Amino acid sequence: MIYHEGRVFVPIFQHTAIDQDHPVGERDTFREHAHDLYHFVLYTRSTGRYVRNGRWRPVVPGTFVIISPGEPHDFVTGQGSTIYSEITFSLETGRGEVLTLPFETVLSLYTGTTLALRSEERLPADVADEVLILMVQVTDYLQGHTPLGGYYAGRTLARLFDIVIGHCCLTGPGPEHVLVDQRIAEVRQHIDAQYAAPLQIEHLAARAHMSKRQLFRAFAQAYHTSPVAYQQTLRLEAACTLLRSTHLRCNEVARRVGYANAYYFHRVFKKNVGMTPGQYRARTTGRPPGAA
Repeated sequence: MIYHEGRVFVPIFQHTAIDQDHPVGERDTFREHAHDLYHFVLYTRSTGRYVRNGRWRPVVPGTFVIISPGEPHDFVTGQGSTIYSEITFSLETGRGEVLTLPFETVLSLYTGTTLALRSEERLPADVADEVLILMVQVTDYLQGHTPLGGYYAGRTLARLFDIVIGHCCLTGPGPEHVLVDQRIAEVRQHIDAQYAAPLQIEHLAARAHMSKRQLFRAFAQAYHTSPVAYQQTLRLEAACTLLRSTHLRCNEVARRVGYANAYYFHRVFKKNVGMTPGQYRARTTGRPPGAA
């Protein structure tokens, strides 16, 4: 979720393509065009070129391109023998309001820190492979038409955001920007995937080849929070989603997001959200506190 001017924007997937080797879609897209959509494009095989802001740009396998709303582009006309994969999405509120900020600004809102985005980057082979796997997963989740397909596709998109932050972004003000340490980005990805599990700081530090003190310092420098606080934020976000969208009792919600002690969950939830889980459910769904 992206918070901007008191509104919450969530990703709405518009199109995905894996190993695209010929023009598809509306003919208007077979020339330079712009719209209110975000694109992640990974060129995977052969060479070719694409158009961005009126300029032809060469691409090679591993070239990763990010397009923001309103940015003129054409991936098809100069494609040649190039094969690419892409994910296209918008960011919208529940009322259909569309966010059209540059993706660099979106990432700054997402992370809570100032970022400078390199919107075209040649990724290392192993990172490009990971991006392609995640794109395939998003496509599979969306095509599966299961009740949780959209949820898992969104979580996978968040992992793509992490890769962009780790490999295409600079942090901090001014020319002394430094790359987010990929080891720290991988720690965050691990917490994203295992947020309901107990947080083992020693294990995370070992994965990052750091001491615990180094891990906490580097994580705070990159994301302006601690690993523990970040995990708690993920748990509370998941709890809010379950309270709004399911009839699970509050104690079961607590268990599912990683709190074995229901009383502690209620206390943490009220402290951070400003109301009890039951009150939150009543306010967001109209169901009275205590209802199943």
